[in-house]
Parts: sequence; C-alpha cells; structure tokens
Amino acid sequence: MIPVVVAALLSVALVAWLRRDGLTDPASWFPATVLMTGSQLVFGVIPGFGVALRSATGTAVALKALLALGILSAGSAWSLARRACRSLLASPVAELGSTPLQLVFRSSLSRIMIGTDRVDWSCRTAGGRLDAGVSFRNLHDVTITMASVDNGTSPALVLHTSSGRWTIPAHEAAAVCALLRRRKARWEQRVEAAIEQERARYHEMMRLLGTAKATSSTDDGSVSVTVNADGLTTGIELTEGIRGKSPQLVSADLMVCIDQAHRIVRKQVQHLMVERYATKQRTEELPALAQQVAELAA
Repeated sequence: MIPVVVAALLSVALVAWLRRDGLTDPASWFPATVLMTGSQLVFGVIPGFGVALRSATGTAVALKALLALGILSAGSAWSLARRACRSLLASPVAELGSTPLQLVFRSSLSRIMIGTDRVDWSCRTAGGRLDAGVSFRNLHDVTITMASVDNGTSPALVLHTSSGRWTIPAHEAAAVCALLRRRKARWEQRVEAAIEQERARYHEMMRLLGTAKATSSTDDGSVSVTVNADGLTTGIELTEGIRGKSPQLVSADLMVCIDQAHRIVRKQVQHLMVERYATKQRTEELPALAQQVAELAA
C-alpha cells in the first residue's frame, strides 16, 4: 500500500499544481510531467512491482505487463507534453493573445515572454545581453522593422513605451506582433470592465450611504434625534414629556441623543464598508489588475 499511496499523493499534487497555475504556463508542462510521472515510477510503480512480485509469484506476467504499461504511460505523457508546448508556440497565431497562457518565444537572438499584463525580453546587444520588460500600462504600440543582426538583417519587434523605443529581434515577428497587440487589447478590456465594476460599486455604496440614518431617544421618549451618514442632524422630535423640564436638561438630553445617534450611524457605515469591500478583497482573483485599476482611476 505504501507505493500506491505515494503514487496517489503525487497525482494529487500534479492535479493541484495544474488547477492553480500549471495550465497557463506551457513552458512548465514538460518538466512538470517528467517530474511527477518519473516520481510515480521511482517511488510507486517500480517498488510496488517488486513487492507484489515477491509476494505473488503466480502473477508475474500480469505484474510485468502492468510495469510495462506504467513505463509506457509515463513515456507517452512526456512526449505529449513536449509536443503540446512545441506545437503551441512553433507557429504563433494572434488568437493566443485572447488566452491567459504565459507565452515564451525563444530564438538564437532573443527570448520574449508575454504574460497577461506585461512583456519581458532578453536579447543580445553589442555590449552583452539586455534583460528588460514593460507593463501593458506603459506599452503604447507594437510595430515591426528590420534590424541589423550579425552582419545581416532580421525581422524585429519595436515596442513603443513610455521610456522610449525598444527593438527586439524575433522569429515570426509579424505573428508575435499581432499576438502581442491582441493580448494588450484583451488587457485593456479587462481593465475597462474592472473600472466599470468599481464605478458601479461606488454608486451603489453612495446610494446605500444616502439611506443610512440613526435615531436616538431618551428613556422617557421626550427627546428624539435623527442623524444621517454624514453626521448631520436631520430631525429633532420633542414630545409632551419635556414639559416641566428645565431648558438646561432639555439641552443636555439633545446633546446625549445626538452623540448616541452619531455612534450608531458610524457603526452602520463601518459595517456597510466592511460588508461591501472587505468581502471583495477576500474574493479578489486579480490583485495586480486591481492595483492597475486604482492607478488608472487616479
């Protein structure tokens, strides 16, 4: 049972990794598959085969078949993972820009990594190697040009950013350019949608705050005060119970009721803010996007 449990735990770990962020990183498909399936073979299949073979000699043929099946399955998984990554990135298409995949394009001259909200690159220069990156917020446009490389010319991307122009030699430069434009357009749509959502939430909050109010009364009900969310007194009610009270006592009752109403309405506002925004923060799926939305809104 020990090899079986170990193999099962490794399968659970692989599924958890895939669900978290593994499916969006094609470059890690092959190493993750090799690591997990190789670990299953070393710690699960092969030891389990040895234990079962010693304890049940009559089933040696079946056990050998199961061992061969496990090795074959691992080898096919490795091959499929490598082929999936290569076929995805070998001939990039613009439609990949509409996916959440982290795309890495390598050539002899450069390495370009396109994420969901930024692009990073590494390329050879006259002085060595340049590593740089820019967020989509600071990326204005992407064009194509011909760059001089190794006594020749090669297609290259030109990134127009807030800090200047960057020229990056790239294989399939036209396809990568179209993909990058699509990815940036998708990011802008997400930002606009997030801004609209924040605007709608803000207006809803203002509406709820406009209806928030609190009323406080004395024990005998002779004095009653109502205040709104801004702390302004919107109503004072005096009943027959104030007859016989001195003006100083009535004034003191008013001040006590106003102070109590202020405390009540403050608690209402705090509860409303926590309910509307703290819950949002707990369920936020894109913290980086939220920061960008705040910067754009500012």
